[in-house]
Amino acid sequence: MRPLVLLWAAALAGCALQPVGGPPVALRAAAELASFQLEGRLQVRDGERQAVAGLSWLHGPEGDEWLLTGPLGQGLARIDAQPGRARMTLADGRRLEASGAAELAEAALGVAAPFAEMPLWATARIRPGAEVREVDSAGRPRRVVDRGWTIEYTEYVGEGPDDLPRKIDVHRGDTRLRLIVDAWSP
Repeated sequence: MRPLVLLWAAALAGCALQPVGGPPVALRAAAELASFQLEGRLQVRDGERQAVAGLSWLHGPEGDEWLLTGPLGQGLARIDAQPGRARMTLADGRRLEASGAAELAEAALGVAAPFAEMPLWATARIRPGAEVREVDSAGRPRRVVDRGWTIEYTEYVGEGPDDLPRKIDVHRGDTRLRLIVDAWSP
């Protein structure tokens, strides 16, 4: 009987040595993603207003380039942003300037949404202070609450712990944003 007690105690001690409370490996790996390119579709709704656009997005340390297209692929707007400055060129040639890409995306789509947070949320990076409410079997975030927004990662591009999100739903109150990524080039 004594060897069984020792085996049981050793098993409990082994469990106690497992790291607890640290972010899953997938969260750490995603946090290192400073540059990426994606092709996808963006749907936003704020109360009764809504917009749907194709999205080609290049994100890097130097800034962002967004190309928003209509349902038939025609260009709606191009946004070029560097820290502290952004410029949008509309399909008719008009240009608008703002301090960031998020303001211009709101102007182009006519819907107020959390565009400034999208570089973090699109890659499933978790900001300090955000609450990870649910993870999937690979340790990747499934549901996160960040600054009052609920971010739901409904699908990833694969089963691996480092795979990026394919479908993301973001909502707070009447505002909803859905990003569907067709292709990643991290």
